Amino acid sequence: MIGNNDDILINILVHLPEKSLLRFRNVSKHLLSLISSPYFSRCLNQSSKCPSALFLRVPPSSNKPKYYFLSLDGKPVRNPFITSLTFVDESAGIRILQSCNGLLLCRSNSRIGEYNRNYYIYNPTTNKYTTIPKPGNRIPNTIFGVILAFDPSKSLHYKVVFVRSSKTSHLYQLEIYSSETRHWSFSNEIPEVNYSQGVYCGGSIHWMKNPRALLCFDVDQERFQEIPMPEIPGHWNQKAKCRYFGGFGGSLHLILTNGRHSTRQFDVYEMEKDFSRWFIKYQVDLNALISAYPEMTSCYSHPSDWDYHAFRVLAVVCKESEGSFMVLHIPGKAISYSFKDKAFTLLHDFAPGCTDIEGCTTFECDDAYPYIETSVFL
Repeated sequence: MIGNNDDILINILVHLPEKSLLRFRNVSKHLLSLISSPYFSRCLNQSSKCPSALFLRVPPSSNKPKYYFLSLDGKPVRNPFITSLTFVDESAGIRILQSCNGLLLCRSNSRIGEYNRNYYIYNPTTNKYTTIPKPGNRIPNTIFGVILAFDPSKSLHYKVVFVRSSKTSHLYQLEIYSSETRHWSFSNEIPEVNYSQGVYCGGSIHWMKNPRALLCFDVDQERFQEIPMPEIPGHWNQKAKCRYFGGFGGSLHLILTNGRHSTRQFDVYEMEKDFSRWFIKYQVDLNALISAYPEMTSCYSHPSDWDYHAFRVLAVVCKESEGSFMVLHIPGKAISYSFKDKAFTLLHDFAPGCTDIEGCTTFECDDAYPYIETSVFL
Protein backbone atom coordinates (compact mmCIF):
# COMPACT_ATOMS: atom_id res chain seq x y z
CA MET A 1 0.00 0.00 0.00
CA ILE A 2 2.76 2.43 1.01
CA GLY A 3 4.74 1.52 -2.10
CA ASN A 4 1.91 2.84 -4.24
CA ASN A 5 1.60 6.15 -2.39
CA ASP A 6 4.42 8.50 -3.36
CA ASP A 7 3.51 11.14 -0.74
CA ILE A 8 3.89 8.63 2.10
CA LEU A 9 7.10 7.28 0.59
CA ILE A 10 8.60 10.76 0.28
CA ASN A 11 7.66 11.57 3.88
CA ILE A 12 9.59 8.48 4.98
CA LEU A 13 12.56 8.88 2.64
CA VAL A 14 13.32 12.51 3.51
CA HIS A 15 14.16 11.41 7.08
CA LEU A 16 16.76 8.87 5.97
CA PRO A 17 20.51 9.57 5.83
CA GLU A 18 21.86 10.52 2.42
CA LYS A 19 23.91 7.35 2.13
CA SER A 20 20.77 5.24 2.72
CA LEU A 21 19.05 7.14 -0.08
CA LEU A 22 21.91 6.29 -2.40
CA ARG A 23 21.40 2.59 -1.65
CA PHE A 24 17.62 2.87 -2.15
CA ARG A 25 18.24 4.20 -5.68
CA ASN A 26 19.26 0.66 -6.63
CA VAL A 27 16.21 -1.08 -5.14
CA SER A 28 13.77 -0.36 -7.96
CA LYS A 29 13.24 1.89 -10.96
CA HIS A 30 10.35 3.55 -9.17
CA LEU A 31 12.48 4.50 -6.15
CA LEU A 32 15.27 5.67 -8.44
CA SER A 33 12.83 7.90 -10.31
CA LEU A 34 11.32 9.21 -7.08
CA ILE A 35 14.60 9.97 -5.31
CA SER A 36 16.07 11.56 -8.45
CA SER A 37 13.08 13.84 -9.04
CA PRO A 38 13.38 17.62 -8.52
CA TYR A 39 10.30 17.54 -6.25
CA PHE A 40 11.92 15.05 -3.87
CA SER A 41 15.15 17.06 -3.80
CA ARG A 42 13.22 20.21 -2.90
CA CYS A 43 11.45 18.35 -0.08
CA LEU A 44 14.78 16.96 1.11
CA ASN A 45 16.47 20.35 1.20
CA GLN A 46 13.81 22.45 2.90
CA SER A 47 15.85 22.58 6.09
CA SER A 48 19.53 23.46 6.40
CA LYS A 49 21.89 20.56 6.89
CA CYS A 50 24.92 20.65 9.10
CA PRO A 51 28.42 19.65 8.05
CA SER A 52 29.44 16.26 9.39
CA ALA A 53 33.12 16.68 8.52
CA LEU A 54 35.73 19.05 7.13
CA PHE A 55 38.13 18.63 4.26
CA LEU A 56 41.38 20.19 5.55
CA ARG A 57 43.99 20.99 2.94
CA VAL A 58 47.32 19.43 3.93
CA PRO A 59 50.29 21.83 3.68
CA PRO A 60 51.98 21.25 0.31
CA SER A 61 54.37 18.33 0.40
CA SER A 62 53.85 17.14 -3.17
CA ASN A 63 52.41 18.41 -6.43
CA LYS A 64 48.94 16.91 -5.90
CA PRO A 65 46.76 18.59 -3.23
CA LYS A 66 45.83 16.31 -0.33
CA TYR A 67 43.18 16.66 2.36
CA TYR A 68 42.43 15.41 5.82
CA PHE A 69 38.83 14.26 6.20
CA LEU A 70 38.05 15.34 9.76
CA SER A 71 34.81 14.09 11.34
CA LEU A 72 32.83 16.57 13.46
CA ASP A 73 30.79 14.02 15.43
CA GLY A 74 32.55 14.98 18.66
CA LYS A 75 34.53 11.78 19.02
CA PRO A 76 38.35 12.02 18.83
CA VAL A 77 39.65 10.63 15.55
CA ARG A 78 42.87 8.65 15.83
CA ASN A 79 43.72 8.64 12.15
CA PRO A 80 41.61 10.91 9.91
CA PHE A 81 42.47 9.67 6.49
CA ILE A 82 44.38 11.79 4.02
CA THR A 83 43.02 11.72 0.52
CA SER A 84 43.42 13.28 -2.90
CA LEU A 85 40.39 13.90 -5.07
CA THR A 86 40.41 11.41 -7.93
CA PHE A 87 36.94 11.72 -9.46
CA VAL A 88 38.59 12.79 -12.71
CA ASP A 89 42.05 12.13 -14.08
CA GLU A 90 44.15 15.26 -13.66
CA SER A 91 47.92 14.75 -13.78
CA ALA A 92 48.62 17.59 -11.32
CA GLY A 93 45.71 16.73 -9.05
CA ILE A 94 42.53 18.56 -8.08
CA ARG A 95 42.22 21.54 -5.75
CA ILE A 96 39.11 22.42 -3.76
CA LEU A 97 38.21 26.11 -4.08
CA GLN A 98 34.94 26.23 -2.15
CA SER A 99 32.28 24.18 -0.38
CA CYS A 100 28.68 25.28 -0.91
CA ASN A 101 25.72 23.39 0.60
CA GLY A 102 27.11 19.94 -0.15
CA LEU A 103 28.79 20.64 -3.49
CA LEU A 104 32.48 21.36 -4.00
CA LEU A 105 33.86 23.81 -6.52
CA CYS A 106 37.17 22.38 -7.75
CA ARG A 107 39.75 23.07 -10.41
CA SER A 108 42.70 21.28 -11.92
CA ASN A 109 45.95 22.09 -10.17
CA SER A 110 47.80 22.53 -13.44
CA ARG A 111 50.19 25.47 -13.74
CA ILE A 112 50.21 25.62 -17.52
CA GLY A 113 47.94 28.66 -17.60
CA GLU A 114 44.61 29.81 -16.18
CA TYR A 115 42.81 29.56 -19.50
CA ASN A 116 43.65 25.87 -19.78
CA ARG A 117 42.56 24.91 -16.28
CA ASN A 118 39.41 22.85 -15.89
CA TYR A 119 36.74 23.70 -13.32
CA TYR A 120 34.40 21.12 -11.81
CA ILE A 121 31.32 20.89 -9.59
CA TYR A 122 31.72 17.75 -7.48
CA ASN A 123 29.32 15.98 -5.11
CA PRO A 124 31.52 13.99 -2.68
CA THR A 125 28.49 12.10 -1.31
CA THR A 126 27.58 10.57 -4.68
CA ASN A 127 31.07 10.84 -6.22
CA LYS A 128 29.49 12.49 -9.27
CA TYR A 129 30.79 15.59 -11.03
CA THR A 130 30.23 17.89 -13.94
CA THR A 131 32.70 20.00 -15.88
CA ILE A 132 32.05 23.71 -16.29
CA PRO A 133 32.33 24.55 -20.00
CA LYS A 134 34.58 27.39 -21.13
CA PRO A 135 32.85 30.39 -22.70
CA GLY A 136 33.41 30.48 -26.42
CA ASN A 137 34.45 34.12 -26.71
CA ARG A 138 36.86 34.27 -23.76
CA ILE A 139 40.35 35.58 -24.34
CA PRO A 140 43.19 34.57 -21.99
CA ASN A 141 43.17 36.87 -18.98
CA THR A 142 43.60 36.78 -15.22
CA ILE A 143 41.10 35.14 -12.86
CA PHE A 144 40.81 36.95 -9.53
CA GLY A 145 38.11 34.80 -7.97
CA VAL A 146 35.63 31.98 -8.63
CA ILE A 147 32.52 31.40 -6.50
CA LEU A 148 29.83 28.70 -6.58
CA ALA A 149 26.30 29.91 -5.80
CA PHE A 150 24.06 26.97 -4.84
CA ASP A 151 21.04 26.92 -2.52
CA PRO A 152 19.11 23.62 -2.74
CA SER A 153 16.26 25.01 -0.63
CA LYS A 154 15.44 27.35 -3.53
CA SER A 155 16.63 25.52 -6.63
CA LEU A 156 18.64 22.49 -7.67
CA HIS A 157 20.43 24.63 -10.25
CA TYR A 158 23.59 26.56 -9.49
CA LYS A 159 25.62 29.42 -10.89
CA VAL A 160 29.38 29.86 -11.02
CA VAL A 161 30.72 33.41 -10.93
CA PHE A 162 34.16 34.16 -12.36
CA VAL A 163 35.85 37.50 -11.62
CA ARG A 164 38.25 38.30 -14.46
CA SER A 165 40.40 41.16 -15.58
CA SER A 166 38.67 43.50 -17.99
CA LYS A 167 39.70 43.68 -21.63
CA THR A 168 39.80 47.47 -21.69
CA SER A 169 40.93 48.82 -18.28
CA HIS A 170 42.27 48.04 -14.82
CA LEU A 171 38.75 47.21 -13.64
CA TYR A 172 37.21 43.73 -13.45
CA GLN A 173 34.39 41.89 -15.19
CA LEU A 174 32.04 39.09 -14.12
CA GLU A 175 31.37 35.95 -16.14
CA ILE A 176 28.43 33.90 -14.84
CA TYR A 177 27.65 30.34 -15.83
CA SER A 178 24.13 28.97 -15.18
CA SER A 179 23.56 25.21 -14.90
CA GLU A 180 19.89 25.78 -15.74
CA THR A 181 20.46 27.47 -19.11
CA ARG A 182 23.97 26.09 -19.67
CA HIS A 183 24.90 29.51 -20.97
CA TRP A 184 27.26 32.27 -19.89
CA SER A 185 26.34 35.87 -19.17
CA PHE A 186 28.76 38.78 -18.89
CA SER A 187 28.62 41.87 -16.70
CA ASN A 188 29.79 45.38 -17.25
CA GLU A 189 33.02 46.43 -15.57
CA ILE A 190 32.97 46.28 -11.77
CA PRO A 191 35.04 48.05 -9.07
CA GLU A 192 38.49 46.94 -7.98
CA VAL A 193 38.19 44.87 -4.78
CA ASN A 194 39.96 41.81 -3.42
CA TYR A 195 37.75 39.14 -4.98
CA SER A 196 39.84 36.15 -3.90
CA GLN A 197 37.87 35.33 -0.71
CA GLY A 198 34.15 35.48 -1.43
CA VAL A 199 31.37 33.92 0.66
CA TYR A 200 28.03 32.84 -0.80
CA CYS A 201 25.14 33.19 1.64
CA GLY A 202 21.49 34.21 1.44
CA GLY A 203 21.46 34.47 -2.34
CA SER A 204 24.43 36.87 -2.50
CA ILE A 205 28.19 36.69 -2.72
CA HIS A 206 30.02 38.76 -0.12
CA TRP A 207 33.55 40.16 -0.33
CA MET A 208 35.53 42.29 2.12
CA LYS A 209 35.74 45.66 0.38
CA ASN A 210 37.64 47.45 3.15
CA PRO A 211 37.71 47.47 6.98
CA ARG A 212 34.41 49.38 6.99
CA ALA A 213 32.24 47.62 4.40
CA LEU A 214 31.36 44.45 2.50
CA LEU A 215 30.63 44.40 -1.21
CA CYS A 216 27.65 42.11 -1.93
CA PHE A 217 26.48 40.76 -5.26
CA ASP A 218 22.90 39.47 -5.60
CA VAL A 219 23.41 36.51 -7.95
CA ASP A 220 19.85 36.39 -9.34
CA GLN A 221 19.38 40.15 -9.69
CA GLU A 222 23.02 40.67 -10.73
CA ARG A 223 23.16 43.78 -8.58
CA PHE A 224 25.83 45.13 -6.19
CA GLN A 225 25.36 46.83 -2.83
CA GLU A 226 27.55 47.74 0.13
CA ILE A 227 26.90 46.59 3.70
CA PRO A 228 28.66 48.23 6.68
CA MET A 229 30.90 46.14 8.89
CA PRO A 230 30.06 45.89 12.61
CA GLU A 231 30.95 48.98 14.61
CA ILE A 232 34.37 48.51 16.17
CA PRO A 233 34.47 49.19 19.95
CA GLY A 234 35.87 52.62 20.71
CA HIS A 235 38.57 51.30 23.07
CA TRP A 236 40.18 49.32 20.24
CA ASN A 237 43.07 51.56 19.32
CA GLN A 238 44.44 49.38 16.54
CA LYS A 239 43.10 47.72 13.41
CA ALA A 240 40.72 44.77 13.86
CA LYS A 241 41.85 41.35 12.66
CA CYS A 242 39.31 39.25 10.75
CA ARG A 243 39.51 35.77 12.29
CA TYR A 244 36.60 34.26 10.37
CA PHE A 245 34.25 35.20 7.57
CA GLY A 246 31.84 32.51 6.39
CA GLY A 247 28.27 31.46 5.78
CA PHE A 248 26.25 28.49 6.91
CA GLY A 249 22.56 27.63 6.68
CA GLY A 250 21.68 31.01 5.22
CA SER A 251 23.49 32.91 8.00
CA LEU A 252 26.59 35.03 7.49
CA HIS A 253 29.12 35.05 10.36
CA LEU A 254 32.07 37.26 11.15
CA ILE A 255 34.71 37.19 13.92
CA LEU A 256 36.89 40.22 14.58
CA THR A 257 39.61 40.39 17.23
CA ASN A 258 42.03 42.98 18.49
CA GLY A 259 45.38 41.98 19.96
CA ARG A 260 45.18 44.20 23.02
CA HIS A 261 41.62 43.40 24.02
CA SER A 262 40.14 40.30 22.47
CA THR A 263 42.39 37.35 21.69
CA ARG A 264 40.94 35.42 24.66
CA GLN A 265 37.40 36.79 24.61
CA PHE A 266 35.53 37.92 21.52
CA ASP A 267 32.15 37.93 19.80
CA VAL A 268 30.73 36.07 16.82
CA TYR A 269 28.63 38.41 14.69
CA GLU A 270 25.70 37.27 12.56
CA MET A 271 24.03 39.22 9.78
CA GLU A 272 20.26 39.73 9.86
CA LYS A 273 18.45 37.77 7.16
CA ASP A 274 17.50 41.01 5.40
CA PHE A 275 21.12 42.23 5.57
CA SER A 276 20.03 45.26 7.58
CA ARG A 277 22.58 44.98 10.41
CA TRP A 278 25.05 42.81 12.30
CA PHE A 279 24.27 41.54 15.79
CA ILE A 280 26.23 39.53 18.37
CA LYS A 281 25.16 35.89 18.05
CA TYR A 282 27.66 34.20 20.36
CA GLN A 283 30.25 35.24 22.93
CA VAL A 284 33.50 33.29 23.18
CA ASP A 285 35.81 32.85 26.18
CA LEU A 286 38.99 30.88 25.49
CA ASN A 287 40.58 31.23 28.94
CA ALA A 288 39.88 27.62 29.96
CA LEU A 289 41.11 26.33 26.58
CA ILE A 290 44.34 28.35 26.82
CA SER A 291 44.92 27.03 30.35
CA ALA A 292 44.42 23.45 29.15
CA TYR A 293 46.73 23.95 26.15
CA PRO A 294 49.50 26.38 27.17
CA GLU A 295 51.26 25.78 23.84
CA MET A 296 48.68 28.18 22.40
CA THR A 297 50.59 31.06 24.00
CA SER A 298 53.60 32.09 21.96
CA CYS A 299 56.74 33.21 23.74
CA TYR A 300 57.85 34.86 20.50
CA SER A 301 54.93 37.34 20.39
CA HIS A 302 53.97 40.31 22.51
CA PRO A 303 50.68 40.09 24.48
CA SER A 304 49.30 42.92 22.32
CA ASP A 305 49.94 40.98 19.09
CA TRP A 306 46.90 39.44 17.42
CA ASP A 307 48.64 36.03 17.26
CA TYR A 308 49.86 35.99 20.87
CA HIS A 309 47.40 33.12 21.38
CA ALA A 310 47.77 30.78 18.42
CA PHE A 311 44.44 29.59 17.05
CA ARG A 312 42.50 29.61 13.81
CA VAL A 313 38.73 29.41 13.41
CA LEU A 314 38.05 26.75 10.78
CA ALA A 315 34.24 26.66 10.89
CA VAL A 316 31.18 28.04 12.68
CA VAL A 317 28.38 25.45 12.80
CA CYS A 318 24.88 26.50 13.84
CA LYS A 319 22.78 23.63 15.22
CA GLU A 320 20.24 25.43 17.36
CA SER A 321 18.45 22.27 18.51
CA GLU A 322 21.61 20.26 19.24
CA GLY A 323 24.04 23.01 20.17
CA SER A 324 26.08 25.33 17.96
CA PHE A 325 29.86 25.19 17.98
CA MET A 326 32.98 26.30 16.20
CA VAL A 327 35.96 24.26 15.06
CA LEU A 328 39.32 25.65 16.16
CA HIS A 329 42.81 24.73 15.08
CA ILE A 330 45.37 25.21 17.84
CA PRO A 331 49.01 24.04 17.67
CA GLY A 332 48.90 20.41 16.61
CA LYS A 333 45.19 19.87 17.31
CA ALA A 334 41.60 20.37 16.13
CA ILE A 335 39.13 21.40 18.82
CA SER A 336 35.33 21.68 18.96
CA TYR A 337 34.19 24.63 21.13
CA SER A 338 30.57 24.81 22.31
CA PHE A 339 29.02 28.28 22.26
CA LYS A 340 26.41 27.25 24.84
CA ASP A 341 28.50 26.00 27.75
CA LYS A 342 32.02 27.10 26.63
CA ALA A 343 33.14 23.46 26.81
CA PHE A 344 35.70 22.13 24.37
CA THR A 345 36.39 18.70 22.92
CA LEU A 346 39.49 17.35 21.21
CA LEU A 347 38.61 16.26 17.66
CA HIS A 348 42.08 15.18 16.59
CA ASP A 349 45.72 15.43 17.62
CA PHE A 350 47.76 16.01 14.46
CA ALA A 351 51.10 15.85 16.31
CA PRO A 352 50.90 13.32 19.17
CA GLY A 353 53.97 13.42 21.37
CA CYS A 354 55.43 16.43 19.58
CA THR A 355 56.69 19.15 21.93
CA ASP A 356 58.04 21.60 19.35
CA ILE A 357 54.69 23.12 18.41
CA GLU A 358 54.47 26.20 20.64
CA GLY A 359 52.54 28.89 18.83
CA CYS A 360 52.64 26.91 15.58
CA THR A 361 49.48 26.52 13.49
CA THR A 362 49.28 24.53 10.27
CA PHE A 363 45.83 25.28 8.85
CA GLU A 364 44.27 28.64 7.99
CA CYS A 365 40.52 29.26 7.88
CA ASP A 366 40.54 29.08 4.07
CA ASP A 367 42.09 25.58 4.25
CA ALA A 368 38.82 24.15 5.63
CA TYR A 369 35.91 23.02 3.43
CA PRO A 370 32.73 21.69 5.11
CA TYR A 371 31.39 18.32 4.01
CA ILE A 372 27.58 18.19 3.94
CA GLU A 373 25.85 15.02 2.79
CA THR A 374 23.55 15.60 -0.15
CA SER A 375 22.12 13.40 -2.88
CA VAL A 376 21.74 16.27 -5.34
CA PHE A 377 22.14 14.84 -8.81
CA LEU A 378 24.74 16.41 -11.13
